[in-house]
Amino acid sequence: MQKLFDFLNKYLLPPLNKVANTKVVRSIMNASLAAVPFTIVASIFLILNNLPQIFPFAAHFFQHTILKFSAFYMLGNTMALGSLALYYSLSVGYYYIEEYRRAGEQQLNSFTGALLSMFAFLLTIPSISWSHGSAQAVNKTIAPNNYLVGGVSFVNGWLQRFGGVGIFISIITGIIAVQLYRLCVNKNITIKMPAGVPEGVSRSFASLIPAILVSFVMIGLDIVLGLMHTDLHNLLSAPFGFVKNMTGSWLGMMVILLLIHLLWVVGVHGTAIVKNSFVNPILLVALSENANGAHNIFAGDFINMWVFIGGAGGTLGLVLLMVFAARSDQLKTLGKTAILPAIFNINEPVIFGAPIVYNPYLIVPFIVNPMVLASVAYFAIKFHLISYVTSAIAWILPVGMGAWLGTSGNLGAVLVAFLNLFLSVIIYYPFFKLYDNNLYKQEQLHGE
Repeated sequence: MQKLFDFLNKYLLPPLNKVANTKVVRSIMNASLAAVPFTIVASIFLILNNLPQIFPFAAHFFQHTILKFSAFYMLGNTMALGSLALYYSLSVGYYYIEEYRRAGEQQLNSFTGALLSMFAFLLTIPSISWSHGSAQAVNKTIAPNNYLVGGVSFVNGWLQRFGGVGIFISIITGIIAVQLYRLCVNKNITIKMPAGVPEGVSRSFASLIPAILVSFVMIGLDIVLGLMHTDLHNLLSAPFGFVKNMTGSWLGMMVILLLIHLLWVVGVHGTAIVKNSFVNPILLVALSENANGAHNIFAGDFINMWVFIGGAGGTLGLVLLMVFAARSDQLKTLGKTAILPAIFNINEPVIFGAPIVYNPYLIVPFIVNPMVLASVAYFAIKFHLISYVTSAIAWILPVGMGAWLGTSGNLGAVLVAFLNLFLSVIIYYPFFKLYDNNLYKQEQLHGE
């Protein structure tokens, strides 16, 4: 076991820590967190629209009351979920500049970085191609059955690029814009106003040359790709689709969960490094596609609904064992202390108090349990036993409640969540028993 810990500390932890602590990855992680409220807001309105399916016995009542206002309140869903890439572009630019400011580049302005990032992203939205000797806008067809806002489709038109499908592009353009802005500022290629000029005026002129440079670079990229009859979104859709499909596969999901929990067992916040930094943008794209009728299994808050029951490692089952089956005073006391946070998926007291970190008794179930729970939920969705994830949820929701809301009221999803809780108790039990007995014997010896 010590060899395993040494191996993780030597070969896995350093490279992942190094990548996770880069400025760009930290900015992407913060942008992902900034987008969470919008996904939850969008999901609230989607749940309202699905009330007849959630409560079939009251479907007639909903049809003749709240659903009559659907066209109004669904704007909250469309404009929140349908503009995720726009929020990402602003957030990436802002937080990326913040990282450089913390590193000493105080002359940079975070808000300017956010605006330049959004500007660069907006320049990629229309698709323009070279045709018949001149530049021509590529027309986008609008399917009649898609949800329309003001007659414009958010599914097939250019405006779909503001949604989840544009997140990856918004990250790339944000990085480009920030680096061009830094180049101008660090090389003093800016317009400097004399002393006494109001700060707002001075800042606007200071960002003029960076804005011009960003526009020339992005338009130049559009021209090059347009001559090849493509654009940045189409060019990167294939590799991003490959990554998304690989991540969304059962094997890809297992690898992600393995990495998360291998980091946790050596005391590193695996959820923040792997999920929040790298996986969340892909899950948000999959969620936005599901909201428009797609069938991505690993999407949105899949992990929080069925895997992280009690927190990383699915430790609510372990806490229940501590409360009801522990003989040792240490685990009994810890169980009583940790049960309330565990109900709301907060498990740092267990991870560092049991502890699970560097604990040869508990690391095996801590790693295996989430992979089993994820497999159960994955194949339950794959074989159409429960619904796909269509709504974002708050990660602190207790077991079953998040699954119910995240699938727009699917009862089977709730049953799978409680089945997973039962399975986690079974998986943890033999390892817990060994550890508890060992602690009990130690306590008895010290008591004597």
